Amino acid sequence: MRVQQCAFHLGILFAFLAEIRAFSMEEKCKFWAGKGYIGDPSDCQAWGYCQNNKLIEQRTCTEGLLYNFRDGTCKPASEAMCHSHLSEICSELEPGDLVADPANCRRFVECDNINNPIWSYCAEGQVFSNKHQKCLEEISGCPQDNICSYMVDGSFVGDSKTCRNYFKCYNGFGIQLNCSSGRYFNRKTGKCQSWRPNNCHNDEETPLVTPLASDFHMCSKYYQEDRSGVQLISDLLTCYGYYTCTSRFDKGQWSSCPWGQHFEWWSQRCGSPKDNSCSYDRCGNVNQVKMTAINTGCREYTICQGYRSIKSQECPEDFPYFNEITQHCTDEFPNHRVCYMDG
Repeated sequence: MRVQQCAFHLGILFAFLAEIRAFSMEEKCKFWAGKGYIGDPSDCQAWGYCQNNKLIEQRTCTEGLLYNFRDGTCKPASEAMCHSHLSEICSELEPGDLVADPANCRRFVECDNINNPIWSYCAEGQVFSNKHQKCLEEISGCPQDNICSYMVDGSFVGDSKTCRNYFKCYNGFGIQLNCSSGRYFNRKTGKCQSWRPNNCHNDEETPLVTPLASDFHMCSKYYQEDRSGVQLISDLLTCYGYYTCTSRFDKGQWSSCPWGQHFEWWSQRCGSPKDNSCSYDRCGNVNQVKMTAINTGCREYTICQGYRSIKSQECPEDFPYFNEITQHCTDEFPNHRVCYMDG
């Protein structure tokens, strides 16, 4: 019984430590929708190269130089910034909190005193956690390390916990962004899409959405005051639904386009899906097996099942373009509006 209890408590400890541990270069590459250089969280002289969601190269700067993650170059220590400044980290914390030295996570200081620091130190084998505000067992670098640290500005990185969110990296920190309802972030393309990528958990599958029959919020938020009269506003959930508003104080009434059509917000009418710049599930309200995948230049299409997208496929090299009207891949560019979409 005592052995089982010990095993149980160890399991809890390891789970807790796994939650707070740093992201390795391999993990950062796994979630990064792009390719290029990243810094090594455990070594300011080291860097790696990501491609196709994999770490394919690891190297170190020459002696005397540090890797500067801001611009991806090796520089003298006086010019390099291999980690975020203490002031940047403290801006993410509460007033009066303690902060770890990102170059030496064993020591920490009060945020109010970073200009004239008096350092305190964790015990041997421990590092200070900004999140938990105490020293914890060392595992792999600083526990407060986030997925955007040591990554170049502007990188889009998937959320390790859910496919519905992602981060845009800046100054070593991640700005959380969300895919719209019913869409998922694809860590390979860096875009949100209407079908669930293979790397997402099955329990993240979003049920078919049903817009409200009437909604005050849509009119109050999206009715354009510089235009009078009736305005049709996308329901922001489907490609074929919209709300009718007469003013921003009106209660919007939901309607749907005729079967086989999608709503065009810019023309205030329903039209052919091939000419519609909708970023929601394009399989809705149409009786087609395949629909063009946005953001692909008409080189990919989605498979529809139950009026929703379930997966995508790429046209072959000999017939590289998908024509939504003929439902086939062809060697002629179809020149449909959807082919130019980037949303």
